[in-house]
Amino acid sequence: MKGRGQWANRVLDDSDIERTPEYEEFMKKLQEYHDERGTVLTPEPELGRKRLDLLKLYKKVTEAGGYDHCTTEKGVWRDLAQSYKLAANNTNAGYLLKTIYYKNLAAYEIKTFHGKEPPPKELVEDRSAAGGPIMTRTFENTPPEGSPDTEAKEEDLSMSPSAVNTTQAVTTNSGRTLRQAPPQRQFYQPPVTTPRATSKTATAGPSQQQQPHQQTQQPQPTHQTPPQHPNGASSVNPAQSWTPPISVPAHYSGTSLGPVPRPVITPANSPQAYMNQRQMTMPLTRAPKLGAGHPGASLMTRVTMGLRSGLPDEVAFALTNLVRISFEHGDSLKADDYPGMTEALVLELSRLTDFTRGSSKDITDTIETPENQKKLNIILEAALILRNMSINVENAKYMASLKLCRSTIVEGVNIPPHSTLTELKHYCLDIAEAMCPLLSLADNGELFKGLVAGLDSDDRGILIASLRGITRLVHRDETNRLKSVNLTSIRRVQDLLLLEDEELLLASLDFLYQYTVMDENIAVLMSQPTALGFLNQLKRLLLHQAEENHTTYSLRPRVKIPPPTQIPNLPQEIVNELLGFPEPERATKWMRTCFTPDSDCDITQIALWQSYQARFTPYVNIRPLLAAADFIKNVSVAFSEASAMVLSMPPGTQKFIIKGIKPRLTPLSPSGVDYLACQWTVGAGQHPENIMGRCQEMLPSPQDLFSHILDAHLTPPPPGEGANMTLCCFWAECHRFPPPGSSDRRSVIAHVRTHMPDTKRPDSKPGVKIFKPVTGTPVDNPVSTIQKNLEEYLPPSETLVLKKQVTTVDERGDAAGVALTAALVMRNIARASGMGAKLVGEYFRGGLEGDCHEVATLNQPLSQYLYDLLIDRFEEEEMEKFGEREKKKGGVVVRS
Repeated sequence: MKGRGQWANRVLDDSDIERTPEYEEFMKKLQEYHDERGTVLTPEPELGRKRLDLLKLYKKVTEAGGYDHCTTEKGVWRDLAQSYKLAANNTNAGYLLKTIYYKNLAAYEIKTFHGKEPPPKELVEDRSAAGGPIMTRTFENTPPEGSPDTEAKEEDLSMSPSAVNTTQAVTTNSGRTLRQAPPQRQFYQPPVTTPRATSKTATAGPSQQQQPHQQTQQPQPTHQTPPQHPNGASSVNPAQSWTPPISVPAHYSGTSLGPVPRPVITPANSPQAYMNQRQMTMPLTRAPKLGAGHPGASLMTRVTMGLRSGLPDEVAFALTNLVRISFEHGDSLKADDYPGMTEALVLELSRLTDFTRGSSKDITDTIETPENQKKLNIILEAALILRNMSINVENAKYMASLKLCRSTIVEGVNIPPHSTLTELKHYCLDIAEAMCPLLSLADNGELFKGLVAGLDSDDRGILIASLRGITRLVHRDETNRLKSVNLTSIRRVQDLLLLEDEELLLASLDFLYQYTVMDENIAVLMSQPTALGFLNQLKRLLLHQAEENHTTYSLRPRVKIPPPTQIPNLPQEIVNELLGFPEPERATKWMRTCFTPDSDCDITQIALWQSYQARFTPYVNIRPLLAAADFIKNVSVAFSEASAMVLSMPPGTQKFIIKGIKPRLTPLSPSGVDYLACQWTVGAGQHPENIMGRCQEMLPSPQDLFSHILDAHLTPPPPGEGANMTLCCFWAECHRFPPPGSSDRRSVIAHVRTHMPDTKRPDSKPGVKIFKPVTGTPVDNPVSTIQKNLEEYLPPSETLVLKKQVTTVDERGDAAGVALTAALVMRNIARASGMGAKLVGEYFRGGLEGDCHEVATLNQPLSQYLYDLLIDRFEEEEMEKFGEREKKKGGVVVRS
């Protein structure tokens, strides 16, 4: 469609307008509303080169929430305009679309969609679309258009045809448009009078040349007023006179000589205005609040200072944060980095003495008060923080250097049994365990006594921590302080070896390792009635949680089972099943029924073809046979590994074979049933010359095979002759019931049942296959490839089975864990001298030495330690024998 008026030759797109009955009805109502309101309706406004459908535009805006919502939300009008797919140069399409809606539909929307009375047309249609919402406009809250409060920055409309039409479309009744013509620029004109001439003597020049599209006007003198300062004051010095405007001479042609210069505000011509402007732009400075802009102290600094302050709230804040930090970042929380923090924590922990004095009832009465409950919680938090910090070796070393910390831990280890203080005692024992390797046993006798007392505890945690603490405290002891531990506690530790608790086992064995370092302690252990049981427990732990595996070796070379020489005889039911397939599928099924893949075997092509031909020639009237050449080619379809080959024979002849298949022992039906062959020797009995060979029957199941044997080979005797009839077993190479046999028919039948294969085991028969129940496609038996290969060989008559048992090892493959510690304890015992050596020698000669040899053979990672034990034991025995010989000679034996 072409445009009208100035742009009549421009082609417009009116595809957006759908002139449906709904559209016609809407436009009729809209026109009536505008006539009643006294405003002008543009029925088909233009946006770009598109004519807009006002009904569609009305629906889009009302669905978006209405005119006011689209105006307050940024970018809504732009998005609506982009839906019209305008040209890329229409950068102000959003504002134009807003103006179209504002002039034509905004008041109608308020009336019909919102159900309210719209503002008068003087506040809507007679104004420009610039501004905010219109629904709440009144004469009181809406200033006159053109005032500073209502001026809005409107978008420029390019003078394109679409812009002109849009401007014409939105012209109000008062004749105002969206854009006014810009004022004409005034150019500088040279003066025609002397520089001293005043404005009264100046004459007006000829008319100036205007823009091409405007008419020539009578020249008027140009007056300029001095520029005003933003605050209203003049920007020039009042003492100076203002230069009047310059007139244009009458003879001047009107050619522009450049822009008219304007005065510039400087400190020289307007010092007061310059000072005022400087004060207005100078930022207001105020004194900042105390601490504003300062990040303050770090968290750890505040925590440390809070602990050292002793104020209850600050201490509680510090402990709460330290519990979290010590748990999440225990390795990075070092005592050296925060001086005074560890000392403050130890000081809080030292207050535990307020709760550990007196009897159990006194402790309960003390803790029950709310105030003491809070104190106990603070002590527990301090103990937990120190316990987490002690995991770091540097922190443990720092704590061990504090005298108050050592004495406090001794108090914590000796806390009397009480349910409320159990957690605190656990924390103190963990701290003591970390500090013990750094302490001297000579200076910490009280700590040693407290740990020894923990050996009699029934609490697993206290028992493990006490064992570990003692082990670490005495590892450099040369005075044998462990001999002061009573035998009851030692027996209790030995009894712990019976438990299947690995953590408790390791702690007990570590303690016993330190205990058996001294020969004096070994003599005490070996003199007890429980010594043999103790050694047996150590021997048992040498294979603790060992993984057992077996390796079988054949002592003679394997003999491969020779392949069958005859193609299996097919039962009639398999033949009937094969007759249901067309060629060449029948040939493929027959090959898979009678043959199996074998890369080392072959069969002549003529034998293969003749066997197939002999089997199906009687049924040629039902289905004709496949041609011989096609039959041979079909072998590679049945078996992908097989191929037809031609061998050159010595006399110059050729042999045509199929390489890669061999006959089956028993047929495999197309439906996947592996038939069983009857291995009964026919004709065997009291007359060996009547032997006819094996029975040729093939049966689909063990039950059918068993029924066949009962009917054909163990026929029931006639009535009245059963008492004198004997039965024999002629199954393959069986010699259970040889001739003359047995008259106990039930025993013979029960024996024959043992020859039936077990169908529940897929590997019970060599070469068995498992078939899918629907398609009958053979799939691999769930037996490994090695097992399948072994089934093709005769079982070796002599084999060697090597059994290995491997215990826990570390990342390098060396022995570790319970088994290693048990071996080290036994090695300490084996190296004993004096009275203990004699007792140990008796136990080793009683069978313990042989058991160690066996374990060393089974457990390869532990063998090195066990052989060291056995060598030490051998050297001790040799020294004992040498000493006895020297005593008989009267010599002196010196042990190195």
